Amino acid sequence: MPVSRQRARAVTVEAGLTPARSPGELGFAQIVGAANLRPPVKPPRKKAAAPAPVAAAEETLAEALERALQMVRGGQVEAGLALSHKLWPQASEADDVLQMGICQHVMAIGYHYNGKLKEALTTGYLGIELFTRAGDTVRLLRMMSLHAITLAQLGQAAEAMGLLGRAVQMLPLVADEPWQQCVFWNNAGTVYDSLDQTDEALAAWARCIELSPHFDEPSIKAIAKGNLLTVRLGALCKQKADRETILAAYAEQRRYLDELVQDGRLHLVTNYVAESADVMIQLGETDEARTLLRLGLKAAQTAGVGPKRARLELLQARVERLGGLHRLAAAHVAEAQALATESQDLEMLARVHLENSLLQEAQQHWRAALDSYKRYAETREALLAAQAEARSQALAARVDVERNRVEAELARLRSAELQREVEHLAEEAGELKRQALEDPLTGLANRRQFERRIAQLRAEGVPGRPLVLMMGDIDHFKRINDQHSHTQGDEVLRTIGRLMRDHLRPHDVVARWGGEEFVVGFGAGLTLARALGVAERLRGTIERHAWASMADGLKVTMSLGLAECRDGETLADTLQRADAALYECKKGGRNQVRAAR
Repeated sequence: MPVSRQRARAVTVEAGLTPARSPGELGFAQIVGAANLRPPVKPPRKKAAAPAPVAAAEETLAEALERALQMVRGGQVEAGLALSHKLWPQASEADDVLQMGICQHVMAIGYHYNGKLKEALTTGYLGIELFTRAGDTVRLLRMMSLHAITLAQLGQAAEAMGLLGRAVQMLPLVADEPWQQCVFWNNAGTVYDSLDQTDEALAAWARCIELSPHFDEPSIKAIAKGNLLTVRLGALCKQKADRETILAAYAEQRRYLDELVQDGRLHLVTNYVAESADVMIQLGETDEARTLLRLGLKAAQTAGVGPKRARLELLQARVERLGGLHRLAAAHVAEAQALATESQDLEMLARVHLENSLLQEAQQHWRAALDSYKRYAETREALLAAQAEARSQALAARVDVERNRVEAELARLRSAELQREVEHLAEEAGELKRQALEDPLTGLANRRQFERRIAQLRAEGVPGRPLVLMMGDIDHFKRINDQHSHTQGDEVLRTIGRLMRDHLRPHDVVARWGGEEFVVGFGAGLTLARALGVAERLRGTIERHAWASMADGLKVTMSLGLAECRDGETLADTLQRADAALYECKKGGRNQVRAAR
């Protein structure tokens, strides 16, 4: 369900996913039920998907996706979408990231042609993630420019321009591929146009047309030219240019529409007819507007892009109302209502109510005009709520993708140009790991890391030589904090950690256990007797350190208890015995080393 003002611009890139339930859908039936408009001329029709071309007997997944792409590009939008949906499970089961991305890519253009921006939004985030994982820079560039269009049409201007800026930085990677550059500039023009940056949009489409002679792909040039002519015509009318200038621009646009019809590009015709007809209505050229709208309606029905027919029917109703043909106008209003209801397009339904209000007013049916205007206001309110929900869903989708991206980014990024980003992510991952396993004050291992490392040392230990653990506690640490401040206390802890690191061997495990307690696991099969000697030297080093240079009168000593890990004993059991030895040191006057019994 479209939830913002959409312009009739064509896109060149492709994506998609199974459509989700539209925002605001729960209140839609009630809004439609209150419409009370004249019934449609014919009952609402069920859309039938255009038949897909028969696949070759040995067609691969890649070939089938290319066929779906050509269907969408060639105007068989519903058929291309149907085939893409059919191929998505096959690509997913094969876990082929590139083909999954291409499948999303193909479906996206179909969603844009059908005006389903919410589905395009969901698939856009997924398509960007898949192509990033696949390391396909070219397809990623095209997916990013498409997604920027979706964001712009949903009113997410800042994110759209940010994504477009990232894509511009990637353009040098396709410097030798004019077709890829052309696709980008066409979609960039659509982004600018959606954000009312007309001059930038026209410049982007002109750049696209300049590049088109360098490759044999007529569809991209056709799209860019149609976008440029349509926007230029609308801009001239908006700027109140003189009538002759506007009509000259229209004549060029009209010749171009005839070329599209001759080439069978009917899905593109529907993109441009509505705004051209709107300009003709403003100029009072109602006969020409009728001719255009008949052309557009026939093209929309043939191409299978139903949602765009509603706008054409509504313009037809406007033409007939202005010409005084009220019954005919009412029939077109009812038809537009049926189409808007079928596609669940709140914005179009609001326009239907407004046009019906004007029609009733023209016939001096004042109560009916007022009722329709009230329904217009109610539908606009529902539309604004749907827009807010769509933006919320956009943010939620972005958060989900970003979370997945952080976990997979290192494996996905392959190109040399992205190496710096890979290194940055590695630094972030390393920092997170360090924070999880280190004591932030001393830089030593924390309790979790100590338990991990001791398990490794026990598994790698020398048979017959049990692992020796040591627990140390700073003597009278509370007195140090009270007499010299907690800041000095923190500095004492940091210094103790440094002295222990410097005094012990690289393969010994040193950790801060908590508060003023430290633990050590002696590696490489060190005996208890030798460990006692190491502990005694450490005790003396701490005692002799120049503590007074940190604070006048500061003295620091440490008591140390040691224990061997017995067979079948847990780490907690051994540390408890080492702690008991430490307690004996405290009872004996502190600043001592003792082994557990």
